[in-house]
Amino acid sequence: MKRILAALMLALTLAAGARAAELKIAVIDMQKAFQEYEKTKTIEIKLNQQMEVFKEYSSQLNQQYQNLRKQYESARDDSQNIAYSSAERENKRRKAQQLYESLQLKEQEMTSYTESRKTQIRDMYTKLRGEVVDEIKKAVHNKAVLEGYTIVLDQSGESLNDVGFVIYVQPGLDITDAIIQDLNRGYRKNAKDPAGAAASEK
Repeated sequence: MKRILAALMLALTLAAGARAAELKIAVIDMQKAFQEYEKTKTIEIKLNQQMEVFKEYSSQLNQQYQNLRKQYESARDDSQNIAYSSAERENKRRKAQQLYESLQLKEQEMTSYTESRKTQIRDMYTKLRGEVVDEIKKAVHNKAVLEGYTIVLDQSGESLNDVGFVIYVQPGLDITDAIIQDLNRGYRKNAKDPAGAAASEK
């Protein structure tokens, strides 16, 4: 909200001072641009694949934990079984104690792994999302300079009344679809020629 208000204040300031120059405003739906940018879909696939790897390993850890638990419970029960001699029950008790310690360590390993992977996925998403947003902003900037827009507003934001902040805009001033086309065109080109894309970024 503060970002939108700041943009409007800037627009009003520019309008007040633009005596000789004509104020030219455009709008973009940043949420739509983000969702329909093909790189976003690629990122989602990548994150889902990573999640599947984490789930698979988590399942393996859980299976190991369950096996240890069964061994521990069996040894614990045997240590209390009077059918065994005192010496045998003592051996079972020691084995149960060792298995219990292993069980505790395995539980800690599971917890640590889950937390670290959650953090890793979250950080990965934040980083990749930031890259996509920066690319969209760069595309908007380039189009604004090329077509002479004074300011570009994001119409995906909502007011305090939960209503779209931009109520109406002439179709020709909405550059969302054009930006999406530019982004996807560039993304496909870079996908076909990754070497050229890397060179252009230097």
